[in-house]
Amino acid sequence: MLVYAGSVGAPKKGPASVSGQGKGIYTLEIHDDLSMEVIDVLYADNAGIICMDPEGKHVYAANETKDFTGLNGSGGGVTACRIDPETGRLIRINDSISYGSRTSYVTVSDDGRYLLASNHGSHSTVTCHYVQDDDGKWVLQRGFDDSNTAAFRLREDGGIGELTDLKLSEGHGYWCHGGGQSTSHNHCVQTKGDLVFVCNRGADRIEVMRLDAETGKLKVLNRFCTRSGYAPRHAALHPEKDILYVLNENYPALSVYRFDRKSGEMEDAGLTGTAPADYYKDRPLPVFEKPEADEKEKNTSAMGDRTAFMPADIHISKDGRFLAASNRCFSGHGMITMFRVDPDGMPEPVYHQELPGKDPRGFQLIMQDRYLLAGLLDRNLVQLYKVNADLTLTFVSETEIPSPASFVQGKE
Repeated sequence: MLVYAGSVGAPKKGPASVSGQGKGIYTLEIHDDLSMEVIDVLYADNAGIICMDPEGKHVYAANETKDFTGLNGSGGGVTACRIDPETGRLIRINDSISYGSRTSYVTVSDDGRYLLASNHGSHSTVTCHYVQDDDGKWVLQRGFDDSNTAAFRLREDGGIGELTDLKLSEGHGYWCHGGGQSTSHNHCVQTKGDLVFVCNRGADRIEVMRLDAETGKLKVLNRFCTRSGYAPRHAALHPEKDILYVLNENYPALSVYRFDRKSGEMEDAGLTGTAPADYYKDRPLPVFEKPEADEKEKNTSAMGDRTAFMPADIHISKDGRFLAASNRCFSGHGMITMFRVDPDGMPEPVYHQELPGKDPRGFQLIMQDRYLLAGLLDRNLVQLYKVNADLTLTFVSETEIPSPASFVQGKE
């Protein structure tokens, strides 16, 4: 069986938010004895996040850069590949600019007709000039790249076609005086039917849009305000219920939201921790009543405290019976947390698997959800675990891949 792995390839002082040694999208073969072997790589620029179309014929990558194809200031990119039906190896179809900076996520619409990309925008200044304030004093004004969501029509050959719409995101989050929430910062885009959900970690919002199947236009239905300061990062949708599970990046917590398919309205159904229970004795999950932090307020988020757990990725089983989340910890070891999902769709943490690296940025449930593939970005390592009936994990095998950050499974 084949699995495709996206990898981070930005230099340590490059324009991306994380550095790595990845060269592109790796093809990983899992043998009958469950050992793993890299058999190919398709070179792509900082292709950390990848996805697959519903038919399993094409793989797409988000190229997280500000200078795609080496052109200064061109922004990020998206790459389209087809899977060779004979060998399973990837063959590049085409590339496109993403119409935004530092492309953070890609997904294909449920009908397979559109590619959706979320663009981070930039933490760093891209323009600066001085303006006079009301007192006549000259002050420095900084400009940042816009964060946005782009929709592309997919061609019959799976290639990336025309841009059909581009929706800008605005606002800032609670920790707006640095720490990744000073500007809008889209991180993830997911779809269910014609609904599109965008996690805006920079503004503490979930943006809900409707995708027109004929025109490819996006209509904004709701810009839902999440818990202040929590920074919604990655999300997963329940396969049957109208529930969105959102992993928060600033604090180790999983939010549950119920939504209405017609209106796009959302309600907060609960919050549960992603770290072991003892962790919260000294670090209780905060509640912020103010719209934003004071300028000198101590930043208690994982962006401000690198000893804290910082959640990264989330996936739910195809039957909706369980979900899993990864937690980074840059001063120790990361972990995978397993959740049992009850009949009402509410998750309960039942198991924590410590990992041998700090940065499990991406993982995936594979082989009919019987196994979990975890990427340790800081260790250049991929580990395979068996998912047991009680949702504990048992280590199976491992292999090296430079800076792995996401995975999609090929056909079994």
